[in-house]
Amino acid sequence: MRAADGGGAGAAIDPARLFARWSGEGALALAVSGGADSLALMLLAARWRDGGAAPRLIVLSLDHGLRPEAAAEVAMVGRVAASLGLPFRALAADTSLPPSDIEAAARALRYRLLGAAAREAGASVLMTAHHADDQAETVMLRLARGSGIYGLAAMEPETERDGLRIARPLLVLRHADLAAMVSRAGLEPVADPHNEDGRFARARMRALMPRLAAEGLDTPRLVATAARFRSAALAIDAYVERLFATAAVIDEAGGVRLDVAAALAEPEETLLRAVSRILRAVGGSTYPPRLSGIGALVAAMANDGEPLKRTVAGVVVDRRKGLFRFQREAGRDGLPEMAVAGGFDAVWDGRFAVTIAGAPPGARLGALGVDGRRAVRGCIVDALPLALAATPALIGPEGIIAAPLAGVAPPDGISFTTRSIVKDRLLDRSRSDDL
Repeated sequence: MRAADGGGAGAAIDPARLFARWSGEGALALAVSGGADSLALMLLAARWRDGGAAPRLIVLSLDHGLRPEAAAEVAMVGRVAASLGLPFRALAADTSLPPSDIEAAARALRYRLLGAAAREAGASVLMTAHHADDQAETVMLRLARGSGIYGLAAMEPETERDGLRIARPLLVLRHADLAAMVSRAGLEPVADPHNEDGRFARARMRALMPRLAAEGLDTPRLVATAARFRSAALAIDAYVERLFATAAVIDEAGGVRLDVAAALAEPEETLLRAVSRILRAVGGSTYPPRLSGIGALVAAMANDGEPLKRTVAGVVVDRRKGLFRFQREAGRDGLPEMAVAGGFDAVWDGRFAVTIAGAPPGARLGALGVDGRRAVRGCIVDALPLALAATPALIGPEGIIAAPLAGVAPPDGISFTTRSIVKDRLLDRSRSDDL
């Protein structure tokens, strides 16, 4: 028998409208912790399913290993999912969390494990239960960190993380309404003590919110402010893309050249965002560096009285012949290297789509390297030298087997194709938590 979903505030919500953006998906994964908000997400998704418009749904619940009660809470989520006729999978942490910066570590663990489970279930979208009050807290947390326009725009209805789309359909709803819906359904939500633990920044900010609301900084006003910042961010991104279209060149090896005069003619906020997007794309990282690091780099770029050569977020930035040059650097730990005997079909270093078939035993996928670049000096693409050294190569015990971007074709029986996705990433408007 399915659990009732009650009436009241929850009954006034139209799930078809709430989830309309994702109605064309093949499958959706729901991240459900057992708290009131995530139980409400599950109830609304089930109601959407009952209306006949929903894709295939799967409920995922994770035990972070932080509290002994968590296993029972995950089991409770499983029982509620079963009562609603929703497929369910329980997940458990596969590593211990560090004692410091536990919020960030838990978040990374959560998205990694939930993302992997979502993909295994055939879902390209993971839905979370972030709501309007979470949005208001996020604005204040980022304000306290000194975030810029992009950080103060707070959470978007959908973002991408490691190739998985993270959807937040409840951002338009208040926590009180979600909790009321769960209560009317006869469910007892989990009360996570970490939500009240003063060691965590979000818990401390949540405790301050009533006092801020009394001064006019309530949830509706903060949510509206975030929306205005998002509108400003979209305008800046439009100017950034105009700069890229007229003044940037992206080579096959993933290096970027940016015209100095055109870049420095832009307002500082536009240049900050342009450099942020270039660093993220050329460095292959999920997120760009913090605003403070980018600000220092932009200041150095604007100082034409001093030579420029800096390394930020794994990217070497210099100025030469009227161009700013951005090239991937190997760094002290080097670029990723992995065994690929048989085959490989994925993104390497966040910058290249690579497909390998027929690789011999002992073969590895890694960077061409400086020595490799010098060895093929006579047949290289028109690329920046450090960028070329950071392109993918198939390496065997005797040395380089193939490096397509450096003109080294694979021998018979081996297939190796690669394509830079740096330009695609450069045009991606994804934001970080800081900018």
